[in-house]
Amino acid sequence: MARGAVAGILGLGVFMLSACVSQYEQQLTGSGQWDQLGHYHGEQGYRQWDQGELHKKGAMTETDYEEYRAGYLQGRFDYCTDKTTVGTLFSSGYPDDCKDDRSASYDLGDRGY
Repeated sequence: MARGAVAGILGLGVFMLSACVSQYEQQLTGSGQWDQLGHYHGEQGYRQWDQGELHKKGAMTETDYEEYRAGYLQGRFDYCTDKTTVGTLFSSGYPDDCKDDRSASYDLGDRGY
């Protein structure tokens, strides 16, 4: 019985944490802060939203997408900056994104940003 209560509490905690993240994203999309949303996603190690997903959230122009993309790339750079020590665990979705080479996806110079 105690094991079920612990599982319930943990489940509630995960739900509440995910609700906070969604609320933050809603605040950014609601106010049109696409660069900040992109930076948040990149800095957290999240996958980049495509134009379709951004359109669902209210981004209507190419400029909105480009602002998101620029913020995302800067966030990915920030995410990878701290990932330089041996033994650092990477998000499983980004096993090679933080490699120190010219092909890294966070290289802002090669992308024109």
